[in-house]
Amino acid sequence: MAWLNIYQNLKQIIQDAIAPEMQGLKGEIKALSHEITALSQRIDSMDKRIDSLEMRIDAVRTDIDRRFTDLKADIDRQFADLKADIDRRFEAVDRRFDVLDRQWDKALDIRERLAALEARLERR
Repeated sequence: MAWLNIYQNLKQIIQDAIAPEMQGLKGEIKALSHEITALSQRIDSMDKRIDSLEMRIDAVRTDIDRRFTDLKADIDRQFADLKADIDRRFEAVDRRFDVLDRQWDKALDIRERLAALEARLERR
């Protein structure tokens, strides 16, 4: 029976001392659980906002890439037009040089003939 008394006393001490602490810890655990749930919801909300921002950033990046592609194509087209214009002008200058070269040859031929005629006239 002494053991029964000791068991009852020990049981009472545990109920009086440890049980209230356990109840307090249980309440704190519930409070922490609610805080963790709230933080989890905030994290989920932030994840959604970040996903939304990433989508917007991707859309802007796609738009910028498209604009740069369009700009590059426009610049390439303008350079091609400029090159074609320069080529046409060089061809025109080449044609003028060809004409001048032929005229120069004619002028030299005429000068030589004129010199020959003058020489003949002087001999007469």
